[in-house]
Amino acid sequence: MANPPDNPTSLANELARERNREAVDRTLLAWIRTSLALISFGFGIERLGQAAIELDGKLASFSVIRTRIGGAVLVTLGIAATLAGMWEHRRMLQAIASNEYRYADRPPIARYMAMALVAVGLAALAVILTGL
Repeated sequence: MANPPDNPTSLANELARERNREAVDRTLLAWIRTSLALISFGFGIERLGQAAIELDGKLASFSVIRTRIGGAVLVTLGIAATLAGMWEHRRMLQAIASNEYRYADRPPIARYMAMALVAVGLAALAVILTGL
């Protein structure tokens, strides 16, 4: 039978730190997946617009400027999401490594990214409805 650890509180703390570290890593991976989706979707919109214009230059609903701007905005949001995820990951790893780690309320980065995506969606909807 294995001997119990000398200091069970220390073992519990270290296991909790390990679980928190793994959770922080999973969160970063979620940020990366979200970023990849935004970047891919933005690139796809831009390429789809280019292809539609090349097939039939008379398509009134497509313009090079709109598809390029729409794609660039989504790619930019994807890059911003990656940077935000990396920043949060680094900050959380530093907090976990600290012996005086205490929970502190932090800015809701995901909510800010969601608000930016809603703004992009509303702008796209406005362009579609007004036919600009």
